[in-house]
Amino acid sequence: MKRKIALLPVDARPVTRELPVQLAAIGGWEVLVPERHELGFLKKPGNLDQLQNWLKETAHEVDGIVVSLDMLGYGGLVPSRISEAPVDEVRSRLQVLKELKAVNPELEIMGFSATMRLSNSYVNEEEKEYWNRYGKEIWQFSYHSHRHLKTKDPASKKLVEELRTKIPDTILKDYKKTRERNFSINRSLLKEVEGGLFDILVFPQDDTAEYGFNIQEQEWLSDEVNKRNLHEKVFIYPGADEVASTLVARMVYDFENVKKPIFHPFFSGQKGELSYAMYEDRPISESVKGQVYAFGSFTVESSPEADVLLAVNVPGKKQGDLALQMDLAEVDTTDRNLGEWLLKIKHYLEKGKDVAVADLAYANGADPAVIPRLIDSGIFSYLSGFAGWNTAGNSLGTVIAHSAMVHLHKLNGSLLETDFQKRHLELLTLRLLDDYLYQSVVRQKVREQVDESKLGEDELLEVVRQEFMEAAGEMLKKLQLCNGYAPRIGNITLPWNRTFEIGLTIELEGNQAKFKEVVH
Repeated sequence: MKRKIALLPVDARPVTRELPVQLAAIGGWEVLVPERHELGFLKKPGNLDQLQNWLKETAHEVDGIVVSLDMLGYGGLVPSRISEAPVDEVRSRLQVLKELKAVNPELEIMGFSATMRLSNSYVNEEEKEYWNRYGKEIWQFSYHSHRHLKTKDPASKKLVEELRTKIPDTILKDYKKTRERNFSINRSLLKEVEGGLFDILVFPQDDTAEYGFNIQEQEWLSDEVNKRNLHEKVFIYPGADEVASTLVARMVYDFENVKKPIFHPFFSGQKGELSYAMYEDRPISESVKGQVYAFGSFTVESSPEADVLLAVNVPGKKQGDLALQMDLAEVDTTDRNLGEWLLKIKHYLEKGKDVAVADLAYANGADPAVIPRLIDSGIFSYLSGFAGWNTAGNSLGTVIAHSAMVHLHKLNGSLLETDFQKRHLELLTLRLLDDYLYQSVVRQKVREQVDESKLGEDELLEVVRQEFMEAAGEMLKKLQLCNGYAPRIGNITLPWNRTFEIGLTIELEGNQAKFKEVVH
């Protein structure tokens, strides 16, 4: 066994390219990824010819491949929404996987292909150009078309008829044509699962709601999975950016041939557990199960049966969005009890249990009511995983994979203990600095100060860097990591030249520990 996996990520952002590498390293595995410049930039597609060659050159070095079919077919997740490539051209680009499988039938391949999202906004940064004029109308047309189909509600039918007059025919036809092409590709992938090309296939639901063309497509795919008896090989659930991390962790466990950890989730509030996260189509409790199942495991009702206890922080009434500053007052209410939940975490840690925290109270940032208490109590550095970024699915997939790698080390001890501690604490700290310090605190301060659309790339980066370093200096004084490690922040970047996400490097110092990584 080579103990190496090749990953073709969905794009070049640190959270999709670097995070799976870091997670696997905690378990003693190496993940090979293409150079960043080959993976495109926002709407610019990756170098498709070079990526084909990279897969061919790398396949013989690894035990398995995790592949974004959006990158392989279109040049990335964002390009998949705007590409004009015909369906036959996209299919031809996927043939390289069959070639690799023909040469090495034992090569394990896990793939993922997103169901094209619908953004309920007029922001066209990641959409076709006409989204800045008709984005919300297209979203409403999609939502109410499907809703009327399911419920026969005449109000939805009337709205659809009104929207037809507001959206030009050429634009609606173009949008539907793109959706139909992507859906045609996804339908054809089920045959490839039946033919043995993919060991696992995931159709993540990227930014979704209760109704819509994307949900309609997922319903069809789910029906086909049932008819073809592919339940153990094809997974459909809300997510996108975390899928590579989930599949890398699953593949590592498959090759190690050890039992995957069992999870016991416990929530900070009963009402929040049953609420729907933003950008998802099901209760938070069901998203937890879906993410655990995609990894290849299941949840149990009692803590003694579990290997990992998943502490899920939920909103009191309704999930807020820290990036959009929306529904914030609905989160920290009396419908949850953070003090009792935190005491429970401490109790389980004192009992020697592995506890990981999935912070889902807000979309796009960790909970300001929770993180200071985790730090001040000294609990944070003893966690087996932590995440609170972007969507609930993004955070859940990250935490499940992270805690699974920690569990794997305890099973087989494939790394020196000092190497394991450095890699684990490095990632734990990076998620804290990104998910909480940047997304929940610094990003809003920067947006209040400046209009990022009016600043050059270097100017915007300098504003972010100054605000981040000042805030980090204060927070890191309070953070006490195990074994006396102290993080030092290195390079700071804006991967897509916007304030939404950040990239940074960290060095852990102390006990001669110096370990560099990059994350989201």
